[in-house]
Formats: sequence, structure tokens, C-alpha cells
Amino acid sequence: MDRKMLKNTAERLNIYDETVINKAEEYLRIYHGKGGIKTLNDQAKTVLCFDLASTFLGKVFDKEAALPLSGLKKSQYLNNLNTVEKLLDLKKDIKISDLCVQLGCTAIKDDAEEILNKYKQLDKKIKDFEHPQYMAAAVYIACKAKKVSIEKSHIISISRLKPSQWKELVSEFEQLGLTKANMKSVSKGHIEEDIQNTEQYHTSKTEQTEEYEEYEVWKKRILEKAYAALEKEKEATLMQE
Repeated sequence: MDRKMLKNTAERLNIYDETVINKAEEYLRIYHGKGGIKTLNDQAKTVLCFDLASTFLGKVFDKEAALPLSGLKKSQYLNNLNTVEKLLDLKKDIKISDLCVQLGCTAIKDDAEEILNKYKQLDKKIKDFEHPQYMAAAVYIACKAKKVSIEKSHIISISRLKPSQWKELVSEFEQLGLTKANMKSVSKGHIEEDIQNTEQYHTSKTEQTEEYEEYEVWKKRILEKAYAALEKEKEATLMQE
């Protein structure tokens, strides 16, 4: 494909950044040098290279325009994208920060990282956490919690899951109580930390009066009350969802 045709494809994908165009052209040269995929036509392979170039440079890529332009079905597109990515030796660990830049939601990066860390702690099954599905789900749930708008079809394609598998994964996150971006406010550890921080105050108060309950009794009562409130909060959150 010559430069004019390359630029024409770029415009149809709403790409005008020369760095992305140059990177896609570079990928096409490497692709052809390695033999390529015989079943892909020039248009399809060019679209795929633009997708990979945009991702590599942290630019937003218009998947809605790419699918019809490539002439591939969604499943074919994703499979071929992964194959071309391997062929070009572009496989690398995806980070939440990269996803947030790509999706235009950098404000929720810390929340998404916290959600993913909590998921790793709560889910004891052996899993390949380098797979993008887990990072994509954490970003999606963080955006949902903070009411940040992102393109759902785009993040599902990033996860490399089928829609049914994606729905199942999100449900798994939700069942573990990871529907809030700020997890600190509902952690048992923070309740106990608050109790410890009030010990000195309670001790000083009890020294001022003869009529007071034993400290261990007080501590047990406060903890039970706090845990009961925590359970009610979780139940209320589940009912709202």
C-alpha cells in the first residue's frame, strides 16, 4: 500500500496524527517482511496495523469505524489483531495506566489499581493476572463507580473476551463486593484501626469517672456495632445494583 492509500485509510479511521501514520507504515513493512497472513487483504491488514500503532502510542482508536472498514467480523478482527501483534512481536504487559490513557479516563487510575489489588487478594484461584481482562474489568468498574463515561464495546475488545465472558467476569468482581472505587471506607482493617486510635481517648475518659464499663466490654460492643453497620452497607449496595 502506497503512502497516499495509507493516508486515505487513516482519514477514514479519523486518524490525522503523523506519528500514528508513520508507526502503522512501519508495522506494515515488518508485517510484509515476515510473510503475513495469507487470508488478510491489504485493507484489513492496514486497519489492524493502525489499531496496533494507536495502542502502542497511547492514542484513542475508533473501533466502530475500523470493523466495517476492515471487512472482518468482530471475532475475526480480534483474532487477527492478536495474530498480527504476535507476528510483529508487540506482545507486552498491559498496565492499568496504559488502559486509562487509551480510554481517556486517567482520573480513575488509582481507583482501578486499588480494585484490581483487592480482586487479587479476595480471589484465591490461580489466574494469569497479566491477561488484560482483569485490568479492563477493574477500569470498567472504577469508571462505573465514579460515573466516568467510556465506550463499553472498546473496553470489551481490549479485554479479549466474548461479551458473555465479559459479563461473567464483571459479575465475579461485583460478587466480591468490588463495586465501589473507594474500598478503604468498607475495610475491616480500617474499622480496627479506628478502634485503636480511640483507645487513648477512652482510657483517659474512664479515669475521670467511677461509673464506666470495662474496656474489653466497650471494645467488643463498638466492634460489633461497626461490623453490623458494614454488613448493612454492603446489603444496601447490592440492593441498589
